[in-house]
Amino acid sequence: MLDQKGEGDGVRAVIAYFLVCLSVVFATVAASAAPQTLQLKHNRPVENVGEFMGFAEDRKQALAELAAQFKDSGLSDSFESVASKVVPYQGIWGLLAIKGPEPVPAQTHSGWFLASDIYGLIALDVFLIRSDGTVEQLLNHDIRRAFNPDDYSMSRLRSASIVLGSGEEAIVATRMVHGAIEEVDFALEPPAVHQENAFASGLKLAGFYAFLGSCLIFFFAFSIAMKSIVEFSYALLLMLGLGFVSYLDNFPFRWLYPDLPDIHLSVGLVLLLLVIAQGYFCAGLSLQRYASRQRFHMQLFWAGAGALGAIVLVFFLPAEFMAPFSYVLLAGMLLAQVYAVFQWDAFNGARKRVVRWVTAITITGFTLVIVLAIFRMGIEEISIPWFIKGVYATLAFGVMAGLSTGLVELRREHARALNREIEAVRKEADVARELLRAEQNYSRVRELAEKRQLQLATMSHDIKQPLSALRMTVEAMTRDETGATRARLHEAFDYIQNLALEHLEDARPDMADESTDNDLDRDQSDPQPYGISLILETVGQMFRDEATSKDLNLVIVESSVQISVQPLALMRIASNLVSNAIKYTEKGKVLAGVRRRGDNVLLQVIDTGPGMSEAELTQFRKAWKSGKDSEGHGLGLAICMDLASQNGLVLDVSSEPGRGTLFSLRIPTAFSG
Repeated sequence: MLDQKGEGDGVRAVIAYFLVCLSVVFATVAASAAPQTLQLKHNRPVENVGEFMGFAEDRKQALAELAAQFKDSGLSDSFESVASKVVPYQGIWGLLAIKGPEPVPAQTHSGWFLASDIYGLIALDVFLIRSDGTVEQLLNHDIRRAFNPDDYSMSRLRSASIVLGSGEEAIVATRMVHGAIEEVDFALEPPAVHQENAFASGLKLAGFYAFLGSCLIFFFAFSIAMKSIVEFSYALLLMLGLGFVSYLDNFPFRWLYPDLPDIHLSVGLVLLLLVIAQGYFCAGLSLQRYASRQRFHMQLFWAGAGALGAIVLVFFLPAEFMAPFSYVLLAGMLLAQVYAVFQWDAFNGARKRVVRWVTAITITGFTLVIVLAIFRMGIEEISIPWFIKGVYATLAFGVMAGLSTGLVELRREHARALNREIEAVRKEADVARELLRAEQNYSRVRELAEKRQLQLATMSHDIKQPLSALRMTVEAMTRDETGATRARLHEAFDYIQNLALEHLEDARPDMADESTDNDLDRDQSDPQPYGISLILETVGQMFRDEATSKDLNLVIVESSVQISVQPLALMRIASNLVSNAIKYTEKGKVLAGVRRRGDNVLLQVIDTGPGMSEAELTQFRKAWKSGKDSEGHGLGLAICMDLASQNGLVLDVSSEPGRGTLFSLRIPTAFSG
């Protein structure tokens, strides 16, 4: 049993070994199998030709050697693995096996163009190796040589026509020297298809540049019309950017300097550095204009100046160094734009979100392009030329739309603020106009007051002489009267003369500027305390005869209270109150006396006259307002109110129709003694 089991294990081991050897043989055969041959068909294009190619580094090997390696499957079928091994600007070979189409009646052969959409190629050589070993060079393109328009169909590189007979086999060998991006993008196109694709490509390019160019011209003119330095700077940046995109399409090389290939790479780097410098300047200017927190704008200006200074290095350092260095500067500029946009706070609401999203999306696209350029990579199924154009167009429209609408809204807000300021100035002008009118009215009133004061002074002066003569006459006539009578007459004449002299002094021109200050000084300087009975007795002596003539009883209550009120003002108030009481009282009596109310003194005048209503009291407090039956001028009560206010006193009136009137002059504690 053990022997049988051991024999079984040995058989299984032999079978397993045989199977392993068989799989190795099959793998070796498969690996050494001939490369796939691309069968061409009449008038049928072949896209993505790179899928059928084998790739190898350019080591200056002969075409025959490369073709032999290709036939023996000695080339790599991975473009990325070969591209990762080459240094910048080293060539890469790509070989393709093709076979002519099957026979078609009345058509013995067909032609195809090998068209390339690789962006930024430095050089592209295309060879056709026939089965008999004959080699035909179909394209010899190098941007380091004079521009040859025969190498292009619009912006696409193309070889000469590849003509194969029915069933004829050949090898197409391409030598590619890449610039910023390493990729493989070839198509085999019949002449009719190639012409259609070239026409469509040219039409798209013309539409792209015409539309973007016209939009930029409009935006440029708009920024000049709006006198906005930020929008002008961005318009210049977008124009430079469009110029760099056109450089990638070889338009400047084709039309401006076709016979100067040595400067082509330098022109591209200079143009790129100008874009970078202008981008830094735009970011700094926008921070100054649209951001409330103006941080790092000076650093951005210095970065722009550094990018301008780097232009000098283009003419001394190799492109292999300056190109990656420029891409790093470009990435920094794009980050500066993102930072600046997210610092703008002059735009609000939806505009801010739109500007930020457009900026973020387009900056992301440009960042992807920069990464591809730095790492020299392509993207399958994506047209790099139109990807760059699409990213640029999105950024351009976002900048133009965002800044234009934002600028218009800022101008509208500025106009609204200006209108508010104009309205405020108008209101201030109205107030100033009212003040001027009030000042003019005040001047007219003052002139009228001065005129009235002069008239009063004139009357006071005119009455002075007759009053003196009357006084002398009265004194002569009363020589035989008692001393009391002469004393009363003397006091009455003194009072009248003091009133006249006061008006004369106030009306003097040299005292006009000092009258107010002098009045204040007189009002604020307290006289020596005196007995209030002096005022009351004088008033009683002045009006007792008048009261007796009307059969009224004038009662003066004596008081020992000492006060320090201006005596002339108090005399005028008391005499006006007693005079009015006697004038309007037909029967009964008039009482004048003093009462104490705490620390205050009340000088009261009470009559049994007809009294007054509240409306009449309000009316009589105003000057020149008198009753219907009054023969006076309506000044007495108004004068008393004014004198009381000027001297710090309070005059109260209590009256009822048919029950008489009570006047109370309140003398504050500060004036009582």
